[in-house]
Amino acid sequence: MGMMKAGILYAPKDLRVEEIEIPKLLPGWVLIKVRAAGICGSDLHLYKEKTFIPISSILGEGKYVPGHELAGEIHEIGEGVTSLQLGDRVVIEPTVNCGKCDWCNIGLYNLCEKSGLIGFYYIGGIAEYCVAPEENCFKISEKTTYEEAATLDCIAVAVRAIKRAGISMEDSVVILGAGTIGLFAAQAANIAGAKEVYVTGTHDYQLEAAERFDVTATINAKKENPVERIMELTSGKGVDKVVEAVGGNAPVIDQGVSMLRRHGTIVATGIFLNPMPINMFSLITKEVNLTGSWGYAYWTHLKEFKVSLDLLEMGRIDSKPLITHKFPLEKSSEAFQTALDKRESHSIKVQIIF
Repeated sequence: MGMMKAGILYAPKDLRVEEIEIPKLLPGWVLIKVRAAGICGSDLHLYKEKTFIPISSILGEGKYVPGHELAGEIHEIGEGVTSLQLGDRVVIEPTVNCGKCDWCNIGLYNLCEKSGLIGFYYIGGIAEYCVAPEENCFKISEKTTYEEAATLDCIAVAVRAIKRAGISMEDSVVILGAGTIGLFAAQAANIAGAKEVYVTGTHDYQLEAAERFDVTATINAKKENPVERIMELTSGKGVDKVVEAVGGNAPVIDQGVSMLRRHGTIVATGIFLNPMPINMFSLITKEVNLTGSWGYAYWTHLKEFKVSLDLLEMGRIDSKPLITHKFPLEKSSEAFQTALDKRESHSIKVQIIF
């Protein structure tokens, strides 16, 4: 198949651009020439420090080619592929599922028992080429850039979280976190009809980005107590729904429980590196509904990934203002450092561009 350049993460802070073999093309799969790939928060967790999350990829134990947010063009077509042609512009849904387990059979393929992710198990978008199943490739129109399309994974995660929260026109909502997922969740909450959308964050530049999306108010959690501020804004009642989009080691679950009204709902989307403290007395006595949201699956008859693509291409969701930095493949380490050091870089979404 020949050789290509790829960014391989061997260990925290050890990302090397090396030559590896172009991945083998399987029947029903296509070879994609990558045009844009984003750096996700989950990538940053693994780049920053050693975690409990096991990494096993086709490259072997402990090393992988990241980049599960990606778009590109079809470069080669495998046996049996009928819906795609050479040169098609596509965005990739990165989760590769078995299609046979109980969860796949009921449409919750995000919970597949044998799932493998492009960008973790399979070669990801921080490489010149990658492969994906035909059904994971969604065509994009000429009006949508590869960079915009490469944010679809983030949009779909946010869209599912809004669905899991059951947000409607009667709801007041707090989005905890003003990173990429949080900012897309704020937009999706508005689309769902939420009457009030509040966004918390720790950087003023992120909150300024949130204000572009017609949110009710923003709160810098480093400058004021977010729980006290929400209670002030809601006359002591609390909000109906909370969507958590922070993860890491932040105590945001407990904050979310404290912000909620009685019988409110909090949906957690972040990747947490350690157990999180929760005030169980408040959770129980307020009858709080606490649930998780993992990836994306089906809305009803459409994949949430496709729903998100439609929203992007219709102009209902705007990703352009969130793409703040672009780097060539050779500067992948610098790109990860830029994404990690938000205080200095003011980054939101950092991408590798080909």
